[in-house]
Amino acid sequence: MRIFDRMNGTERPELTLVQVQGSKRYDVFSVLAKALLLFLLSYGSLGGFLSSFDLEYNNGLCMLVLFVLALILSAVYETGKRWFQNLVIIFYFAIYAYFAVSKYRLINSGYFAVLNRCYEVARQYLHVRDGIEYALAIDNTYVTVTMFALLLGMVAVILLNIMLQNKCSLLKVIALTFLPYLLPFYFDRSPKLIHMLFLLTGYLTAAILRAWGIREEMSRQMRCILPIAAVLTILAVRAVSIVLPEAQYNRLLPKSTLKQASEENAVLFAQFGLMALFPQNSSGAGVNGGQLSKTPVIMPTYETVLKVRYTPYDLNTVYLKAFTGKEYQGDKWTPAADDVPDNGAMQGSLLLRTIQYRLSTLILGDSYIQSELSEETLQGRGIMEVEKMGDSDMFEYRPYYTDPEETETEGRISRYVYYPPVSQADDIYDYVSDDYLEVPWICQYAVQKTCEEAGFSGTEEEIAQQIISFFQENYAYTLRPGIYWGDPDYITHFLLESKRGYCEHFASAAVMLFRQMEIPARYAEGYAFTFQDVTEGGSLVEGADYSSYYSGYAPLGETALVEVEIPDAYAHAWVEIYVSGKGWLVVDPTPAQTTQANTTSFWEAFMGGAGADETDMAGTDLGSYFENALGGMSYILPAAAVLFLLCLGILYLRRICREKKLPPRERVQLEYGRLQSCLNRRNEDFQKLRTLKEQLDWMRERHLFPFGPEQEDALYQIYFARDLNCDCETLRHQLRRIRLSLRYGFFRKSKLTSRL
Repeated sequence: MRIFDRMNGTERPELTLVQVQGSKRYDVFSVLAKALLLFLLSYGSLGGFLSSFDLEYNNGLCMLVLFVLALILSAVYETGKRWFQNLVIIFYFAIYAYFAVSKYRLINSGYFAVLNRCYEVARQYLHVRDGIEYALAIDNTYVTVTMFALLLGMVAVILLNIMLQNKCSLLKVIALTFLPYLLPFYFDRSPKLIHMLFLLTGYLTAAILRAWGIREEMSRQMRCILPIAAVLTILAVRAVSIVLPEAQYNRLLPKSTLKQASEENAVLFAQFGLMALFPQNSSGAGVNGGQLSKTPVIMPTYETVLKVRYTPYDLNTVYLKAFTGKEYQGDKWTPAADDVPDNGAMQGSLLLRTIQYRLSTLILGDSYIQSELSEETLQGRGIMEVEKMGDSDMFEYRPYYTDPEETETEGRISRYVYYPPVSQADDIYDYVSDDYLEVPWICQYAVQKTCEEAGFSGTEEEIAQQIISFFQENYAYTLRPGIYWGDPDYITHFLLESKRGYCEHFASAAVMLFRQMEIPARYAEGYAFTFQDVTEGGSLVEGADYSSYYSGYAPLGETALVEVEIPDAYAHAWVEIYVSGKGWLVVDPTPAQTTQANTTSFWEAFMGGAGADETDMAGTDLGSYFENALGGMSYILPAAAVLFLLCLGILYLRRICREKKLPPRERVQLEYGRLQSCLNRRNEDFQKLRTLKEQLDWMRERHLFPFGPEQEDALYQIYFARDLNCDCETLRHQLRRIRLSLRYGFFRKSKLTSRL
């Protein structure tokens, strides 16, 4: 259409332009309303969960940080600039990543502190005696829980902002924010009222926005809806509290059948934590007869498997051996024979202890009296009754130095006569099978490399202490060693790769380390319980005569008959090493989990005089990769910032090059479109103008378009004429100058600001 060929020059045609859509006027109150909604939802969910478990944290700091983050995101999204929103989101996640990595130890400890509290509440509610408890790298739970809450709050704010910005889906909002409440509600824990009010106000606001189908005007309508929703929520909660008080509500509320049916799984959660949800990737505790487990987690049931009745004689750990391992085959141990040369029953040491006990009683009499004889030459004799609680258990659990000729078994109860290791009796058997020095080729490299790096040397006892210290300092005890991808054998994987595990890992590896150092060693498995376990969980057997169960020398003196319940969690593996002249000695290389109680008297500890430390059922060392990477964060972040700026510069240069390749007409149209967008964002009246003539007249009235008739005629040619008879580049520069003056205010600043 050749308009300019048919025009008389009297009047411009009323032709409609394609209007460039712009964002609406920036509304500060809408920003505040949306930020407040994000804060109510995120803090109502997070704070309610923490308060329901009575966790202490810096409440004021969390509220301030969450509100500031919500305010920043709301302010950015209100601009309507997609590129600016994306830029801020990238920067937000960079800060989040830096915070997560730099405060890893605090956040990690806070996470496990929250889990410990959840498990504690679950055990109290379900009346479970024992359960998992994580070791904390940092004991200041007030600080660590605060850091963990801030991390979760940052995630909640960004997710809620995305949900509300897109479709304001009420179901998604409830699913995200109400899910943390399910756990405390299950265990009859109530959050504080203020958090519930925050959350309900947010739900009501989101529901109204959803019901009215508000999308484009959501931010502007929110500032009106939010106060109304807050008032309605408070009135509704107040009315319900008057009509139906809490005590009456609890009486009327029926017991959930679904909750009763799930209590068995809840007990598992209280005992094992989140791993109870994945039983197929776990194995139970108990004695395995030398079969080494490769599951990523061990989950004991804490059910009683044995009842042991004996008289405590010293403060050392009591070992009930069920299996002695001889040859290592990569995933299991073969059993050792009881006779010589395997000597799995330690007959030589038993014979000498029997003789030593008889000499002691012959000299001192049946009732033991302290004498001038050395304690190392004295020996005691005891009787231990072991009762199995299950019929399917085929193992026999014997204390050390048990006399097989004096053993009696009736049903599930076995009565053992034993000579406890209260003295250092010499062993008359010096011959030991060479099999106890063999290191299989499948683990030889790992064992040899570990011994060379550790530098073990000295006597048998000195090397034993060095191996114990080596494991304590360089390896982590945990019931969650992680997934084992079977290529390396069990010991190689533990020594060189994972460096974390439970007693089977430590005992198996220690046997090979001893053998590499030419010390005969073998694997032992059974149950073990400490003196602390006896004083805390044992009970006195009324009417029992001490002399009927123990005679001879005892470091603790006369005690009493005690019954101890042994759960499957007490299953243990340890090492026996052979020392010439002393026989087979017990070495326990597994790192200690508790501090030894400072107790010198049986009665002082048993009657509650001594305090014992809580047991850490499982330690963790998650995130070692991030800990190692933390040292390089000071270099990574500046490099990332430089790379990001470089990318922005390259994109800007590419855009300029693409625009230079455009035809002159299209370059002018592009610049005028940018001017339209700039005016749309600053004035709602301009958005209603549909023709070029209307727009030019509007700008001329406000002195925003200082062009003469020639420039105006050139702009009409750009849009409507087939042939051009104007300087396009000069016109483009003039349009660009006007746009920059509107954005940055250096061209006619006073008039522009006053009239706009």
